[in-house]
Amino acid sequence: MSNGFFKKILGRREEDSTGLLWIYTQCDRCGEKFKTIIRKYNDLTPTYKDDGPAYLLRKELIGVNCPHRINLKLEFDKNYRQISEEIEGGHFITQDEYQS
Repeated sequence: MSNGFFKKILGRREEDSTGLLWIYTQCDRCGEKFKTIIRKYNDLTPTYKDDGPAYLLRKELIGVNCPHRINLKLEFDKNYRQISEEIEGGHFITQDEYQS
């Protein structure tokens, strides 16, 4: 069999950066920081509604050193642009805050 066949079956393209969303959060209780990657075209759930958000993301984060949970809810329009965000048990931080 040719190499082209295996590339089609096994080879995967790297997603370009426009399909990825990085979310930085911090636990309100212990201060642990989280860096979470969201793949817009795989991780979002369609709502199948004509009005309101077209896609939803619900994610629960649990830290390495902390048993407390952070719950995220993000909503996106039909063009995969984020239109709202909610967080429980933590707060959003910037990339600079995550790295410091």
